[in-house]
Amino acid sequence: MFPALAIMLLCTLTMHNGYTQKKDSKQSQLKKMTWTTKSEAARKLAMEAAEDFMNIERPQAYEKFKKALELDPNFTVALVFMSNLTEGEARKDYSNKALKSAETKTEGEKLFASLVKEELTPEARRDIWEKLHNMFPDGATLNNFYVVTRATPEERFKAAQDYIKKFPDKPWMYNTIAYFYMQDKKDMDKAKECFEKYIALYPKGYNPYDSMGEYYMTAGDMASAKKYYTMAVEKYPFSNSSVEALQKINDQAKKQVADKQQ
Repeated sequence: MFPALAIMLLCTLTMHNGYTQKKDSKQSQLKKMTWTTKSEAARKLAMEAAEDFMNIERPQAYEKFKKALELDPNFTVALVFMSNLTEGEARKDYSNKALKSAETKTEGEKLFASLVKEELTPEARRDIWEKLHNMFPDGATLNNFYVVTRATPEERFKAAQDYIKKFPDKPWMYNTIAYFYMQDKKDMDKAKECFEKYIALYPKGYNPYDSMGEYYMTAGDMASAKKYYTMAVEKYPFSNSSVEALQKINDQAKKQVADKQQ
């Protein structure tokens, strides 16, 4: 699944908590945003949820962020996520709580929380992501959203290439750049190579298989598409995009049989 939806959301950054921890000198020099939480367990849940979110696996992310907030209701990062994983009054409530919680946090957290404001224009939101990118260049998750919020396809593609050079082990960007290759560059060979890398780095998820299914459907190979969409559903039976794709493939197959019989 292409992360177009996630472009509109306000994902988290690479995580640090509010604890005082011993770090080696190299780690302490990295510029990452601090995430303040009173609960180590909440922090771990949020980190897992962020990975789910980045891989477009939103139901799993929702459940983990919800549990993190049960442990720390004032956890800004989880509140920002939940404001983007919900709708209506629930979203307004999480947004208000996120802004309130950030008042006593770091400047980076305040800026990050400001992304939940509904009145922001796409341009203003893009500017905030650029500011966060400049403040925290070593945040792998933050930089992902810097990539996908650039103004033009060429800017996004170049930023994706730079991201992979800096963070070669982060699976989600291979998904993103694979879609750039497939949809913008029309380079199916490179797209397949990147989708395969995505599966290799994130085999436990369902979205890598859903994305490969879409690749094969785009290429016109319905048998392979069905294979990968089926694998996605086996990983997560409620993957709507995979279920709908399988239904479409099956309907096309039935129609072909019916046409031959006429």
